[in-house]
Amino acid sequence: MKSLFSPLSVIVLFFLLLAACRPEYNERLHFAWLTDLHVSPGTPSSEQLRAVVKDINALAPDLVVITGDITNHGSGEELRHVKKLLGELGMPYHILPGNHETNWSESAGQDFQEFWGDDKFLFCQGSFLFAGLNTGPFMRMGDGHVKQQDIAWLRRELSEKAEAGLRLLFFSHYPLAEGLDQWYLITDILKAHDARLALCGHGHRQDLLNFDGIQGVMGRSMVLRGQHTPGYNLVEITPDSVFVFEKEVGSETAVLNHSLSLDPAARVQPLPYSDRPDYSINEVYPEIGKNWLLTDTASVFTGPLLVGDSLLIYGNSLGHLHCYAIADKRKRWTLALEGPLYATPVLAGELVIAGGLDGKLYGIDPGSGRPQWSFAVKKPLIAPAVVKDAHLYLGGGSGSFYKICALSGREVWRFDGAEGLIQAAAVIEGDAVVFAAWDTHMYCLDRADGRLRWKWNNQSPVRLFSPGNVVPVISGGTVFVVAPDRYMTAIDLESGHQRWRTGKHQVRESMGVSGDRLHVYVKLMNDSILSVKADPGSFQTAWILDAGFGYDHNPAPLVSHGGMLFAATKNGLIMAIDENKGEVVWQHKAGNSAVNFMTTTESRELWVSTADGKIFSIPF
Repeated sequence: MKSLFSPLSVIVLFFLLLAACRPEYNERLHFAWLTDLHVSPGTPSSEQLRAVVKDINALAPDLVVITGDITNHGSGEELRHVKKLLGELGMPYHILPGNHETNWSESAGQDFQEFWGDDKFLFCQGSFLFAGLNTGPFMRMGDGHVKQQDIAWLRRELSEKAEAGLRLLFFSHYPLAEGLDQWYLITDILKAHDARLALCGHGHRQDLLNFDGIQGVMGRSMVLRGQHTPGYNLVEITPDSVFVFEKEVGSETAVLNHSLSLDPAARVQPLPYSDRPDYSINEVYPEIGKNWLLTDTASVFTGPLLVGDSLLIYGNSLGHLHCYAIADKRKRWTLALEGPLYATPVLAGELVIAGGLDGKLYGIDPGSGRPQWSFAVKKPLIAPAVVKDAHLYLGGGSGSFYKICALSGREVWRFDGAEGLIQAAAVIEGDAVVFAAWDTHMYCLDRADGRLRWKWNNQSPVRLFSPGNVVPVISGGTVFVVAPDRYMTAIDLESGHQRWRTGKHQVRESMGVSGDRLHVYVKLMNDSILSVKADPGSFQTAWILDAGFGYDHNPAPLVSHGGMLFAATKNGLIMAIDENKGEVVWQHKAGNSAVNFMTTTESRELWVSTADGKIFSIPF
């Protein structure tokens, strides 16, 4: 990257002229662009953002655009603090969330919406049209994802508001490239409306990019790796050009890194761009297809629930719990909950159990869709319930775990000893309930009274290394768990003492267990799946399969049924594996979005939901 250092006098003269005789906005525009702030109260990042705001105010640009990762964990405390600091800006600002606001948010993203009103924007500034979308991902590791309804919104709004003469600028946290699952849908829309430039964050450095033929720029983070002085991006747009600067706080010089043409006839620099998804694997296994399929107009983050062989129930990102008749694919009913919905509904006796982000859990009649009871917990419900002996066991958002009577919705006991978001389902073994939270700990409670038996952590203070979104496996009195710290651990169920721990393989959060519970299955971050003997004494592999799925950290649990093991990826690939041989039986690419959860039936059908709104089954 070539840099041109401009003397301070040139910069000062530029801004004095701009302030004294500012042209019309349809001729010239100047804005500050912030991204990847990663602010937490009480840390140096807080004062660094304060210094950035002061520096921007001294330059007095027309506006400020912020493209995500404004916090570390997306907590309400962090968001509130950042909003207060940004409130000192002397000009309007427009803001998007990043993956740090959508992966681990204790409010499932609702705090961001409450503080800033929306997680996307579209506005005119003179002759420019600014559009920005939340690119997720939503409450999971995996590729970035734009909600289906937001893709439709962008298409509709641009069709209505993109007038002749307005030049379209697009903003997102993720680059419009591999790493954002449906990037090509966005670039198709932008190219249809002659987008001149797309700006993104996430990479922490300024860089010139090619987004499917649209010129793109990645912005620098507030603090660059290995440095302490904060900085930000400055963008000047003239009638025919874009100039992107890098400015350090307190510096007497600035760096002009990129000069780009706004002429629609100008050629985008010949930089590499992402290839569109490859579905050729489906030609290798042509007999594998979607036996039953519906596609929602919204995204889907829950798994499918089957009520016998007659009903399918799932929730979508608009907060709608839908019920379809399997025989004719007709919708039976819809119940509007607070959304998006993340917790997969479950069946308890004759009731469907579902919860939303308003913290209310419902017992619902599956025939009519009418709630029979409701129960309020402290925080948004993200974790699915586990049903055992007519009782529900589930994490109620952040910090609390509940046992609830499935028939009446009455609380039996509540454990308030956790300190982080409880996202994944618990596991029950005998009189023990085991669950994990985003507070670095895994907990074991007494099933009868909710008493804490033990808690374990991996000795890392980093909360993002918590086993927060993994369903542990219990076999032979041993709890097996994997986590983002890339270690697999075996823990004694009775005492909570660690039996063994290994970082030999790059594990993440996706695991499962064989039907006879003699083998624990783990999906690695690059290509491979392990079969590990459920031995409390040592780590022993039964087989290692290179399944060729590439880099992946989708946390969808592995599912075992009748000698077949099913695994899935962040970009829609489903794999069936022979459990005994450790060999691929078939693979099917269902789309380019993450597979959420999978379930099987006694009639040997695999049911799947994907983030892009697909629900389908595959016979096996």
